[in-house]
Amino acid sequence: MTSVVEQVTSRPDCERRAKWLTVMVLAGTFLAVVAALDPTTVRPGWMAAFVALIGGSAVIAGASWRWGAAWSDRVVMAVVIVLDVLVLSSIVANQDRVSALLNLILLLPPTLFAAVCLPAPLPRWQEGFVVVGAAGVAATIAANPVQWLTLTGLPVIALVGAAETVLAQRRHLDGALASFAQLSMTDPLTGLLNRRGMLARLLGTTGTTNRYCAVLVLDIDHFKTINDLYGHAVGDDVLRAVGQGLLRATRSDDVAVRLGGEEFAVLALNTPAEARILAERLRVSAMQWMAPWSGTISVGGVVVELLNSDELTAELVNCLMEEADRYLYQAKHAGRNRVVLAEHASAVE
Repeated sequence: MTSVVEQVTSRPDCERRAKWLTVMVLAGTFLAVVAALDPTTVRPGWMAAFVALIGGSAVIAGASWRWGAAWSDRVVMAVVIVLDVLVLSSIVANQDRVSALLNLILLLPPTLFAAVCLPAPLPRWQEGFVVVGAAGVAATIAANPVQWLTLTGLPVIALVGAAETVLAQRRHLDGALASFAQLSMTDPLTGLLNRRGMLARLLGTTGTTNRYCAVLVLDIDHFKTINDLYGHAVGDDVLRAVGQGLLRATRSDDVAVRLGGEEFAVLALNTPAEARILAERLRVSAMQWMAPWSGTISVGGVVVELLNSDELTAELVNCLMEEADRYLYQAKHAGRNRVVLAEHASAVE
């Protein structure tokens, strides 16, 4: 099963990224067109190459708007490099290259775009290209090594510094978001997954060859009595003991969940026979986990037969939980501290 918290790029994020990229390419193309229309700007002999680059940028802008959301990170990085080339060409092709060095500021938008929208190590590739490009342009202008170092160093420090600041903040934000996502899927008292985490974990399961999924719902017997006798602090200790016990007693592929209150669940890719063995083992083990308080649990469960993992939907899981809860009620009604499971595995219709 996959991890509960995953770093994925959603389709809305891809569409937003494509629109930002389109706007940057169009802005760069517009500025290049303005420069090309000024006869005092472009050097003789450079016009054909410059116009070709403008035309290519316009085509890329249209493609980005239409299909950019489906582009891979590397394709987007290639478009960013085209923008860099357009900016650097505007300096090299300029009749006054010294004044045109101000165009290096136009490398800031694509550099920040890469830092915000592209995964590692692509932002560093952009930084490297900017450093090499700025150094190459400065070499066509500088009269001596000291001037070359000055012309290269100042814009590079500004551009790379801005990009690294954004990357540092992005790492901090990603870490915070991952922590919040983990908290939203975890029960803070027991450390088990909550219902949201359970669904995220189960629905992330792909390619499994198991034909069955067992859903067991467990409830601590007479938990209110334990709270009344020992107090709510001890009640929390009981819940923690059961939670930690479930983590120890289940496999890494199983899903142990606190549903709320004194009710827990275990979901496992088990056959009906295996599910009954697991339920009985958990029932017996729970008496050891809660031995200081003489606690027991009741277990209700169902097993569903699956053709493939795609059938394990949120709706199916919720239905199975409700059905297992009915069997839990039967276990409670029959005297508690017992297991009641469906006699046969039900097939997905």
